[in-house]
Amino acid sequence: MKYQELREEVTRISRRMGDSGLVRTTAGNVSARTPDGDVLITPSGLPYEDLEAGDLALVDLDGNLLEGPLEPSTEVPMHTGIYRQRPGVGGIVHTHAPYSTALACLGLEIPAVHYMLAALSEEGRVPLAPYATYGTEELAGYASETLGGTHSACLLQNHGTITVAETATKAYSLTEILEEMAELYYRTRLAGDPIILGPDRIAETRAKIAGYGQAKRS
Repeated sequence: MKYQELREEVTRISRRMGDSGLVRTTAGNVSARTPDGDVLITPSGLPYEDLEAGDLALVDLDGNLLEGPLEPSTEVPMHTGIYRQRPGVGGIVHTHAPYSTALACLGLEIPAVHYMLAALSEEGRVPLAPYATYGTEELAGYASETLGGTHSACLLQNHGTITVAETATKAYSLTEILEEMAELYYRTRLAGDPIILGPDRIAETRAKIAGYGQAKRS
C-alpha cells in the first residue's frame, strides 16, 4: 500500500480530532498531499473510531478517485481546490468545532483579540468565508479565496472551520489554536468589548514564534 506513513498520520489525526470533541460522529475531514502531488483524504460517512489507514481514499487534484475501498469525503472539492491554490500546503483539517462554528453561524470573523492569532494568519485575524452548500465547487472557491496566501485558517459561514499547513499534524495543531481563540473571543464578547491588537504587535509575535519549539532529544 502506497504512502503508508502518510496514511497513518492522517488516520491518527482523524481519530484525535474525533476524540477531542472538535467533531461529532462523521463530521469533518482530514487530508494530506502525497509526494506525487495527489491527495489522501478520509472517506465519507465512516466513524473515526473505525477508520484504518487502508480506508483512506487517494484522489488527484481534480478530485478523481485513484485508489481506495470507500467513497472519499464529500469535501474533496474544497481540499483539492486549496491544494491547487496553495502549493506549499501539505495538510488540511476541516472541523465543526463548537466555538468556531458558533462564531461562523453568527457571521463573525475572529479579530486579533489575542497574540496567538498570529499563528493563524499574517494579519492576526481569522476571516469568514461566505456560505455555500457543503461539498460544492462554490464552497471550494470561497474557502480558497478567503484563505488567500496570508491565512492558515478561516471560518466557513454556518458550517465550520478549515486550517492548512505543511502537514496534517500541523494543520490539526492550528485547529486546536483556532478553537481556543474562538472560545476566547466568544467569551470576551459576552463580557464586553475586547481590546484588539494592532498590526505591529501581530508582526512582532509572528517573528517571535517563527522559531518557537524544540525537538526532544533521543
